[in-house]
Amino acid sequence: MKRRILQGCSVLTLCIAAAAPVHAGWEKTQWGMSPDEAVSAVEGADKHVPASNEVYQDPRSGTSLTPLVKSSGQIEGISGEISLLFDADETLRSVLFNPADLGECKALKAALNDRYGAVEPLETGSISISDWVDGTDSVKLTSVEGTFCNLSYSE
Repeated sequence: MKRRILQGCSVLTLCIAAAAPVHAGWEKTQWGMSPDEAVSAVEGADKHVPASNEVYQDPRSGTSLTPLVKSSGQIEGISGEISLLFDADETLRSVLFNPADLGECKALKAALNDRYGAVEPLETGSISISDWVDGTDSVKLTSVEGTFCNLSYSE
């Protein structure tokens, strides 16, 4: 009987581990990868030469983050553009996802609530920000009704 329970727990643990996202949010990326490593890890990814208006400031650290790798793909079954953001040392620090169809933002939020647990978003007017924690990773969905939808993963 104990053996059967232990086998059941082992199978359940494997199923949960297989369903859990990789630390950078999908595929085989890991925080700290170089752009070359990220291109090799993400199917269909290419190096990207960003315009000056594509450089982001990390509000927590004040560090500049630049999208040096981009790809098209799906997160939670929703298609869109994936940007891998690197710091000045060209190490992967964040992943941004913008759905191709802004109308999918509500479905994306519902899928994230299913995966990470329901959260009460911070809302003001048409702006909504939802935050989740996945281990040591931060997951944030920011939307402006019908005009903007951005999902970010960071360490």
